[in-house]
Amino acid sequence: MTSYRSIIIFWALFLVPTLIMAAVAFKLLSHEQDRITQSAKDALVERTKTISDTIHLTIEAVQENLVQSLLDLDQNQLEKNLVQWEETNPLVRNVFIYRQDGHLDYPVRGMESTKEERQFIARYDALFSGRIKFDFNKDHLKQEVKKQYISDSDSGSVLYETVPKKVRKKSSRKTLVDLSRMAQMAPEKENAIMLSLEANKRLIKTSDWIPWFSENRLYILGWVQKYETGPVYGVELELMTLLSRLVTDFPKLSQENWAMVLMDGNDNFMHQTGGFAPDIKDIPVSVIPVSLLLPHWRLGVFMDQKGGVANNGFLYLSLILLGIFIVAIVSGGVLLTRMTLRNMKDARQKTSFVSSVSHELKTPLTSIRMYAELLLSKRVADENKTQTYLSVIVDESHRLTRLINNVLDFGRLEQGKKKYQYAAIQMDQFLNHIIQAHSIRIQSLEIEITTQVGEGDYRIRTDKDALEQVVLNLLDNALKYASDGKFINFILEKEEAFILLKICDDGPGIPKAQQEIIFEKFHRVDNTLNAKQPGSGLGLSIARQILQDLGGDLTFEPMPGNGSCFTARIKHHESD
Repeated sequence: MTSYRSIIIFWALFLVPTLIMAAVAFKLLSHEQDRITQSAKDALVERTKTISDTIHLTIEAVQENLVQSLLDLDQNQLEKNLVQWEETNPLVRNVFIYRQDGHLDYPVRGMESTKEERQFIARYDALFSGRIKFDFNKDHLKQEVKKQYISDSDSGSVLYETVPKKVRKKSSRKTLVDLSRMAQMAPEKENAIMLSLEANKRLIKTSDWIPWFSENRLYILGWVQKYETGPVYGVELELMTLLSRLVTDFPKLSQENWAMVLMDGNDNFMHQTGGFAPDIKDIPVSVIPVSLLLPHWRLGVFMDQKGGVANNGFLYLSLILLGIFIVAIVSGGVLLTRMTLRNMKDARQKTSFVSSVSHELKTPLTSIRMYAELLLSKRVADENKTQTYLSVIVDESHRLTRLINNVLDFGRLEQGKKKYQYAAIQMDQFLNHIIQAHSIRIQSLEIEITTQVGEGDYRIRTDKDALEQVVLNLLDNALKYASDGKFINFILEKEEAFILLKICDDGPGIPKAQQEIIFEKFHRVDNTLNAKQPGSGLGLSIARQILQDLGGDLTFEPMPGNGSCFTARIKHHESD
């Protein structure tokens, strides 16, 4: 009881700190995983902001170049130049020329225009009909985007600030900027035209870009007015061309569980990049406005909530390592507990063994002493009784010898020090000799002995003394536990390099639950000290170990009905 209580205390002291440590480690790992996830999110958000700034600067540069190109157009061939630009430049969707008196020079109203032109006129009818002035949006945009124009009196051209060089290195942006530039007129020709016009017209060079929503879609209209009394003219950008060139510079995200998506004002996905494809119903973890020049357009950062392995890779790997560590600790505790229980079991078995051996030694010694004293006192006059007493003394002496031999052999077998001496024996003659030597003891129990020897030569080379001990242990086992039976059958058979010796009886047999453990040392089917039959629980264990050392084995099979049958496989050893 004390030992079991010690084991319970050990596990209590062992598991409580282990569980506390595991809980603290799990908490720390969860925080670390959250920190890593947040760091990845913050890094991607900063990257998204950089992309947003790049898009804004690129669109700003494109618009500035378009304004510059519009201002540089020949006013005498304005319609021709604009139409040519619309037809050749994929960045321009539509062009227009508007007079201050509300007259739209181009495109013309009515059926003479194309379907696209009629849709264009209808889309901006509030501007072209004069209900809304073209510069209604200019003050608002100027607060956000400062356009600085510097007049050059020598060339008559307009210089403007562009985006930083590190951004202009990108090929897609350079392509867009190139598309937004029209071929410039020679300075001499432009100066001549300007001088001829400025006599009657005042140069104002005003411009603006209008984000325009029609049918819940975004359109961008750019206009300029070069002279105070001149026309307002401009272009409508082709957004798809603009975006198709911009998205080529989107970075390819290496993270499998993150995605970056360009969304329009209706939350439609225009372009996406990343390790997974988010659904339109997914909620982004962060949203960055693209640019004031693209109102309501946003860059969304998405995280794959379902991709647990990718999202929590560090946490899962750490938990696996933590689990391995805890399993190792608990396994060590289980191993120590099993070793402790095994040692306790061995201690109990050895205590029981010592008690059983002491009891079994005491019984034959008492019988020998009692009958020897009777014979020594010469009080037994009957010759038959004298012979009986002498037989008892001899039998008990043999029993005592076998018991001592078993104890000695057990010690040598446990240490691996038992030595074997091989010699040739005739197995059938050897078996008959043993049966004859113990016939009196067998007959006293009124048990019939039968022998079945198959055909063949049963000459074998093995250790005779060791084999005799095996057979005697099996015979003693049968006489002890099958004494209520009627027969013991010895069967000899040949099997290649083995001889099979079967010792079968019709006793009570062995319970099925005990059949797998009967060969364990110290095991007894009736394991109480006051068992009906004395014994140490070593006989079968020693017999099997000896046969295995000799290259054979000992097995058990239940007899049909009742009884037991032990089969000794005896190997023939070739002579050296």
